[in-house]
Amino acid sequence: MANEINENIFLVNAPAGSGKTTEIRKMVDTYLREYPEDNILCITYTNRAADELSKDIESDKVFFGTIHSFINHFISSFFSHRAIIDLYWEVYRDKIVERIENVEDKDNVRESNERYIEKYGRLDLETIYSNIQEITYNEAPYNSLYLGALSHDDLISFTRIVVDKFPVVKRKIADKYQLIFIDEYQDTSADVLHIFYEAMKKSSGKMYLLGDKMQQIYKTYDGSFEEEFLTLNRSKNLNTNYRTTPYIVSILNRIYNDELYIQNSYKQNKDEDMSYLPEIIITSIPDEEVIKKKNEYPDSMVLYLLNKSRFYGIGAENLYETVRKMEKYQHGKKYGVVDVLTNLESNPDKLFALLFLFKQICTDYKKGLYGQVLKTIKDHKNQLNSSKYSVKQHTDKKTIKLLLDNVLGAFEQGDNKIVDFLNHAKELDMIDDEYIEEILGDEDYATVLEVSIQEFHNLVNYLHNPYVSTQHGVKGESHDTVLFIAANSSHDPVVNISKFFELWSKYEIKLAEFERFYYAYKNMLNEIESNIRMKITDLKKDDYVKHKEYIFQSVSDFSEAYEENVYYQGLIKNDIEKFLGKDGVTSAKACLKENLVYGALSAYKLFYVGCSRARKNLSIIIDKKDVQGFEEPLIRKFETCGFKIKND
Repeated sequence: MANEINENIFLVNAPAGSGKTTEIRKMVDTYLREYPEDNILCITYTNRAADELSKDIESDKVFFGTIHSFINHFISSFFSHRAIIDLYWEVYRDKIVERIENVEDKDNVRESNERYIEKYGRLDLETIYSNIQEITYNEAPYNSLYLGALSHDDLISFTRIVVDKFPVVKRKIADKYQLIFIDEYQDTSADVLHIFYEAMKKSSGKMYLLGDKMQQIYKTYDGSFEEEFLTLNRSKNLNTNYRTTPYIVSILNRIYNDELYIQNSYKQNKDEDMSYLPEIIITSIPDEEVIKKKNEYPDSMVLYLLNKSRFYGIGAENLYETVRKMEKYQHGKKYGVVDVLTNLESNPDKLFALLFLFKQICTDYKKGLYGQVLKTIKDHKNQLNSSKYSVKQHTDKKTIKLLLDNVLGAFEQGDNKIVDFLNHAKELDMIDDEYIEEILGDEDYATVLEVSIQEFHNLVNYLHNPYVSTQHGVKGESHDTVLFIAANSSHDPVVNISKFFELWSKYEIKLAEFERFYYAYKNMLNEIESNIRMKITDLKKDDYVKHKEYIFQSVSDFSEAYEENVYYQGLIKNDIEKFLGKDGVTSAKACLKENLVYGALSAYKLFYVGCSRARKNLSIIIDKKDVQGFEEPLIRKFETCGFKIKND
């Protein structure tokens, strides 16, 4: 039986270059003029996206923000009700008991328990329950269970539990908002999609989910909303590509290989604007090819798959690695390494806010803008000792100039370490004492401070003239000429470009089919882990013997169900057949790895997104060793898509 369509909930395909942000702003503006008393909600994936969408829209009838900010703004008003606190208790009581008992005698848990006893006199379920007066969001990757404070992920999962248990919350959402937009739906967690889907499916309001499955390069969505996607209204699409030439659009359509998602090129874009036809360069010296191409097209964007390559490519590798390892910027925290290394104006980090400030002062000083320099110093009293730069008499100007020459000279001396410069500026009393001590006294900065300050200058030069980019760092950004380095990556998330190219050279691939297979395979892995109560990666020989029958049967059933599937044949057939032919813990773990499928799927998406970033000229550089064994059929595949081939 066909799925019943929810006519008021729209799934809008909005690929890169389709003007999604402009379209949302236009729809919001039009709706506000027609229904000035209605309320509109725009849920975005990042605060940056929220700022971009809200630009030039001034109305208290529209809420732009991330799901976390929305929950804090709207749903959290329910979180002080005793019924919600009781639900929290029902969900987290067992974890609270585990933390109280601390059977593994973890130091951090013991210290936390001691602090609680010191503050409240005792630590037991009754005391904890009576002290929780509301459920809150602690803006961290971990829960503060004793306080009822939820992490990033648990805030969303718990909110879904609340919405499912208390229909009044769903009704409040539908009553409050007559128009809802979910931007970048492909990166939105299934819990969030379920919350709004359940709220809006029987309402008189409308909801639009806008995005592009091909740009789903984060693991925030688990595939559990696929059935609901089939019920959505697909009558609206943004299928005009305003970004690139007709020739490149035709290549994108062939890579996507799905009639539902065919793009049309904007009529003002002309193939005559291209300097050369899109090309594939297969070479045993990829780095040299990048340099050669970069010399030929100095303004080109060199596109790598991951942030690591991006910062390594601009000569800021140590800066990247040391900041990435800082506790406060670990995965899941409010800010990450990219936020710290790319935010020039409102940096969340004390050290980098100071360094970027010095760069601004140095730039203005070299331009002779002395008045602006003094104003900048005066405006940053919390960071700089502005009293040193007060001009009360004519001789003060000479003193200040000598001081600035000294400090900024040390700042620009590339062989200095960051700590050398800071100590020099401290000795000259240029930085506020309290501010500098918070940096120098923080052990988390120890390794960062040892990095050459030249790497910081390399970073700033790049930020003012970006020529190296990544899929994950600035997804959606475009450039006239793109040099795309299509390489494997073993970092998380894994990207297996070789396996994708091999699969693609043999079969007709479609994203929807590929994703269905991936989710089916992932579901099998999840069911096995749930049944044996442990991660497959943790399996030992004795564990396998204990669960052998169940694991073997699960793999056998999956193999039988998908033996004709091209993704099964191209990605996991050999590993599964080895296991079924001679089972054991080693062969079981070898065929039950999510990345066997996900690595190729993510490569497919990133390959497409990489190609979509070029406005006029596109060069894809491939290491010859990565396509060994299937080079000829892959070349034929590229040629059918419209690429020109250069093969050394």
